[in-house]
Amino acid sequence: MNWLNRILYLLNMLTLFAMALSYLAPHISPSTFLWPIAFLGLLYPILLLTNLVFTLYWFVSFKRYFWSNFFIILIGWGQFSTLINIESKKTNTEDSFTVMSYNVRLFNVYKWINNKNVKNEIVDYINTVKPNILCLQEFYAPNELPNIQLPYQHIGLQSQKKQWRMATYSSFPIINKGTVSIKGERKNNICIYSDLVTEKDTIRLYNIHLASNWFRPSDYSFIQNPTLETEELKKNVLSIGKRLKNSFVKRAEQVEAIKTHINKSPYPVILCGDFNDTPSSYAYNQLSKGLKDAFVEKGRGLGRSYNGKFPSLRIDYILCSPELNINSFDTRDVKLSDHYPVVAGFRD
Repeated sequence: MNWLNRILYLLNMLTLFAMALSYLAPHISPSTFLWPIAFLGLLYPILLLTNLVFTLYWFVSFKRYFWSNFFIILIGWGQFSTLINIESKKTNTEDSFTVMSYNVRLFNVYKWINNKNVKNEIVDYINTVKPNILCLQEFYAPNELPNIQLPYQHIGLQSQKKQWRMATYSSFPIINKGTVSIKGERKNNICIYSDLVTEKDTIRLYNIHLASNWFRPSDYSFIQNPTLETEELKKNVLSIGKRLKNSFVKRAEQVEAIKTHINKSPYPVILCGDFNDTPSSYAYNQLSKGLKDAFVEKGRGLGRSYNGKFPSLRIDYILCSPELNINSFDTRDVKLSDHYPVVAGFRD
């Protein structure tokens, strides 16, 4: 083995080991002393891509190291399938009803997008798509509700109107509604539920927004333009790492409360919202246990739903009970927020 291959082999073994550890991230709570595993779960797409390059290199070079890469990547197929859906599963059957989940980022109240008409454009888009069920996160309507053309609504009201942060709209009657306390109201993290009477059944719909990472502008600046200056590098890495750790732990606590409530539901469940975490995370794994993921069932590609600083992440989901039939799934290319709307179709 020449010196180049020796170096590549060492690097490959390190990245393979890290990727193998990342397979544990969905199963180990960040609240434990093993919390660093959660970081590897976040890095899984990068580790996968790196090891795929190594796999191709060893294959072309006719080296036996190809097999170690191949088998470790294969072991993580379950994790891979929640990240990328390469099998087309579209049907020609018409949807009986559709569900849209959309983080609208406060309708651009702080002018993140240079467009004064964002709120009206979002509302017009929703009314054009005409979903039967609509879940909005980071909802903001301090004066009056937007003209969303669905007859039934559940607005997640906190202590005053200016703190409205969640909204569920429906073409189906809402016979019961409530809030699951996840102790995140002051941080814009809420879970509301609504019991809807559809044409065939009663469904409990959960609309959730889990803890965000709350990066500072300086953190985003470092991520986009990292510096190698020792003190700055250390300061920024520690800052980002601390915020990520805190949010991992917070989401782990929140999903425990939500899952406990879901397990007591008297009806089939649809769970929508912004998880602020990837499919390789503990939060996603816990919430998706016993439920079907509309993207995994009927989606295609990466399913990216975040339109912010990390545009390839899938952090918005529509999950449902096994007895519900998912007919279609789509991530809509609508750039009116830092999230894309996701839409799932169901059939009776």
